[in-house]
Amino acid sequence: MSEHEPEGHAGPVTVLLADGTSLDADAHLVARFDPLAGRTVWSGRVATVLPLRAEVVLATPHGESRAETTEHDVWGNTRVRGLDRPPFPVELLDQTGR
Repeated sequence: MSEHEPEGHAGPVTVLLADGTSLDADAHLVARFDPLAGRTVWSGRVATVLPLRAEVVLATPHGESRAETTEHDVWGNTRVRGLDRPPFPVELLDQTGR
């Protein structure tokens, strides 16, 4: 990975909704360092329609993390914004142990 290339996950995820429902879907998730926030942030899209402004848990083969659903796109995907450490390896975070 180059210094400015985002790290991420493209592939299957399991989405756990607040009511305990579990859904399998494909997702494209990326992480990057945000100099204004002073931390690594992640976001992406999940290939299914989920309730908006809901907190969900996304699980990848590498781990799981909380996210907030933010909007739907015209292709039936739901955009998400990460609330915790990304649910996939991120070199910068792995090196610092955060």
